[in-house]
Amino acid sequence: MGNFYCQCRAGWRGRLCDTDVDECGQQNGGCSQICSNKPGSFHCACYGGYTLSQDRRTCHDVDECADAGTCGEARCRNLPGSYSCLCDEGFAFSSQEKACQDVDECVEGRCEQACINSPGSYTCHCDGRGGLKLSLDMSTCEDILPCVPFNVAKSVKSLYLGRMFSGTPVIRLRFKRLQPTRLVAEFDFRTFDPEGVLFFAGGHQDSTWIVLGLRAGRLELQLRYQGVGRVTSSGPVINHGMWQTISVEELERNLVIKVNKDAVMKIAVAGDLFQLDRGLYHLNLTVGGIPFKEKDLVQPMNPRLDGCMRSWNWLNGEDTTIQETVKVNVKMQCFSVTEKGAFFPGSGFAFYSLDYARTSPDVGTETTWEIEAMARIRPATDTGVLLALVGDDHTVALSVALVDYHSTKKLKKQLVVLAVESIALVLMEIKVCDGQEHVVTISVNQDRAALEVDGTKGQSEVSAAGLQERLAVLGRRLQGSVLTFVGGLPEVPVTSAPVTAFYRGCMTLEVNGRALDLDEANYKHSDITSHSCPPVTPAA
Repeated sequence: MGNFYCQCRAGWRGRLCDTDVDECGQQNGGCSQICSNKPGSFHCACYGGYTLSQDRRTCHDVDECADAGTCGEARCRNLPGSYSCLCDEGFAFSSQEKACQDVDECVEGRCEQACINSPGSYTCHCDGRGGLKLSLDMSTCEDILPCVPFNVAKSVKSLYLGRMFSGTPVIRLRFKRLQPTRLVAEFDFRTFDPEGVLFFAGGHQDSTWIVLGLRAGRLELQLRYQGVGRVTSSGPVINHGMWQTISVEELERNLVIKVNKDAVMKIAVAGDLFQLDRGLYHLNLTVGGIPFKEKDLVQPMNPRLDGCMRSWNWLNGEDTTIQETVKVNVKMQCFSVTEKGAFFPGSGFAFYSLDYARTSPDVGTETTWEIEAMARIRPATDTGVLLALVGDDHTVALSVALVDYHSTKKLKKQLVVLAVESIALVLMEIKVCDGQEHVVTISVNQDRAALEVDGTKGQSEVSAAGLQERLAVLGRRLQGSVLTFVGGLPEVPVTSAPVTAFYRGCMTLEVNGRALDLDEANYKHSDITSHSCPPVTPAA
């Protein structure tokens, strides 16, 4: 009586029911996520990635991965209120393409020197020819240092005959006499080389001369007197690496050759080696080579001789200048101690022109190819090229090398790697630094690529399809011109092969059943000794 009140609908309050009730102010209106107040009402909502349940209050996660197209080719991973598209390491998801795309790590400057990007990965390379290899971090470079010490001490009282790969003499002497003089020569000699020239004595090519050489490990004497040529060979095999004393002497129209004081040849000659010219008797004497082409010998011979001379005596000691010259020139000196094999000092290589194609007898004229190689090695370092085939365009068609890391696993490990161009086909572990001899064999043809170290087979690094693709590439390369390099590579891009460093240590090689004689290479660096190798220095 005399008053009134208003009964408000839900969501309103106040005397006249004109004030909105803020339901969200108390316990968020009962909403699990978002509460939105409205005049006289409210409603619940959810964040992105959630959906409102039937009670209109609770939010539940939406599983976006239930839709196969959410991530396309990538893997989908559901997250509370969201999702992510996952790619393998080295790939990144492109939302535009809905696919995993390769990350080019090389543009990020991850390598100190050269970088090769590959699908999902990358590899760093260091200038092997400059004496560098990858460090433990697989990105920076460090020096290649010997892990096995070789006894490379030289003897100053020795003369190395194999210094000049050109086959030219290492010493040239000219004697002039007022009276007729007979030739007397004596020296100690040591070699493992089966063939080469010890010395020449006489006049010019068409006059009177003698050449003392080795053939098949035995002494051979070639003579030319008054235009008539003769060849005589006799005596024991002397290329066993032991010192022996050799002498040659003119005695009463005879030439007498002695080995360790025992006469092994006595040849009658028709004249004197000293020739009269303008009132003087002349004799030219060259050591370790001849003063004309080897084809002009009575019987052609490879003049290059990896041999050592000491205690020499030419014409009763009138040659003191030789010793002084040798003393100041280390490259003219021999290793103090040697063993059989060839020594690669870690600088320089040799190469040959070999043919790997062959005609298959059962198919007729169809040409196939095969590369079989066996290397006996005693390495001084853990990185270096043993054998490589290089094309005209400086493409490294195939290489076999020592490497101290596994590039794909980014793992430091001593390995032998067989590769076509920059792709490793087969890897095999090796104990490089144990000072022992190891045997590395490869066998590659159109269908297979095999690598063995000390009789144990290596692990394939490529799929069957990848192998066939690489072998097809190699086959095409072999149809063109290739050179076979031993102990190193020419100037090629640092990324053209897994290893570009020079090999250091002892090595002998057989390729397709033929032993490679470094004296018969198209080219050999003069610091490589073709038939002698210093021994490993024993541990203190």
